[in-house]
Amino acid sequence: MAELKQMVDKGVWHGIKVSGLSIAQRRAIIRSSMFLKDKYSASGVFDKFKARLVAGGEEKDKGLYENLSSPTAATSSVLTVAAIAASEGRNVITIDIGGAFLNADIAPTGIQVHMRLDRVMTQMLMQIDPTYQQYVEADGSMVVQLDKALYGCVEAAALWYADLRSKLEYDGFVANPYDPCVLNKLGADGVQITIAVHVDDLLVTSTSNYNFASLERYLQSVFPAISVHRGEVLDYIGMTFDFTVPGEVSITMENCVRDILSECGVTAPRATPAAETLFDVRSDVEKASLSEVKYFHTYVAKILYLAKRVRPECLTAVSFLTTRVHDCDIDDMAKLKRLLGYLLGTRDRGIVLRIGEHMTVRAFIDAAYGVHTSSGKSHTGCAIVLGNAGALFCKSTKQKIVTKSSTEAELVGLSDTATQAIHMRNFVQAQGYEVGPAIIYQDNMSCMALMKRGGPGSERSRHINIRHFWLCEKVRDGEVIIEHLGTEKMFANALTKPV
Repeated sequence: MAELKQMVDKGVWHGIKVSGLSIAQRRAIIRSSMFLKDKYSASGVFDKFKARLVAGGEEKDKGLYENLSSPTAATSSVLTVAAIAASEGRNVITIDIGGAFLNADIAPTGIQVHMRLDRVMTQMLMQIDPTYQQYVEADGSMVVQLDKALYGCVEAAALWYADLRSKLEYDGFVANPYDPCVLNKLGADGVQITIAVHVDDLLVTSTSNYNFASLERYLQSVFPAISVHRGEVLDYIGMTFDFTVPGEVSITMENCVRDILSECGVTAPRATPAAETLFDVRSDVEKASLSEVKYFHTYVAKILYLAKRVRPECLTAVSFLTTRVHDCDIDDMAKLKRLLGYLLGTRDRGIVLRIGEHMTVRAFIDAAYGVHTSSGKSHTGCAIVLGNAGALFCKSTKQKIVTKSSTEAELVGLSDTATQAIHMRNFVQAQGYEVGPAIIYQDNMSCMALMKRGGPGSERSRHINIRHFWLCEKVRDGEVIIEHLGTEKMFANALTKPV
């Protein structure tokens, strides 16, 4: 009832008579669904019982729309904003904008959207507003025309993002050109305030309480309902940010880990995510059953989501398992169970970000040659750190081509992942900080010699595609420095093979 009342109060739709629609419009009427669920915070605390009315937008023809893209802040950007906040002792708040999409008008698309409410929702709606009686059909349902971007509509996210960004820019915020969902503004007191936007959730940082008060007043004036959360421990987009230790922030996902472990059936903890046989694929092994394949797909997807955010040491194992989703066998099931056992034994772990005195972007890039025995391909690992500690970005992936030597594998890994280090440097600079060139660490001297030369220099390296040497230009331009780091200190090893 509260969800339906919100629709009426915000003017989300108006009733129409089906008899007045053309045949084409009648065929284009989409369904609606009401979802109800318990909602928990990232730390696992019960929040509320939530209802949400959703339009069946998948029934609409997406070809009718010019642009449906709606960005959200990259995880690496959110982590960078949090790391800078911890380093500078900024205060941090989160803001949730209630009924976010319902604030955006659907009119700019020029496309009418008609939606059917079933008999039950129609009866509930008439209890709230009896004037809808005139639109009720013989079967007890009714059709409405949407005036706001209801959840589920294909255009809803794009309309909401455009609406929110325009309102923030009107208040003086400027988007970071390397992530349009991170916006900055200098307050009247000359102090920066930063906002990271993820749909309707805002992470806001500043050392100025005046900036917070000013932003809250403005948002309350343009949106009917906002909720503000303060404290040294905050939940944001499924992660818990703990700023209690000065100069650093620790990030965990307790609720996500609890969800993974609660029904997976694994009870034996393991010390490491994978064994040395992780990449081995045997052709004579029994295939998984249909129920096992479903289990495998579900838990690989859940762990991948977790690993990409706060458990990077799981990436090597889960990245390999993602390649086995459509060809899963009992060996793969055993590897997944081992990974789940590792999560069980380390369920409280997360990441800690600490910049320290020098805000330098450092990328640790490594490759393991030919470890994928079934294809002969190598594996790349990349970890990017801002300042002293904590990976803001990690990647562990099978290379797309077969390389002929460890040197070539290292070069391919360098070429494929250095772009992220450069992007991170540019993002931090656009936030207003001088960080100098990005430092890329390599443990292969032959690879570094090739990069210094700028291209193949002998018969053994002439086959290497010249496109892998684009980074040389970035070195010459002062955007990047490539330094040698001994293998024993190259912690990106943990992203290339089980160690």
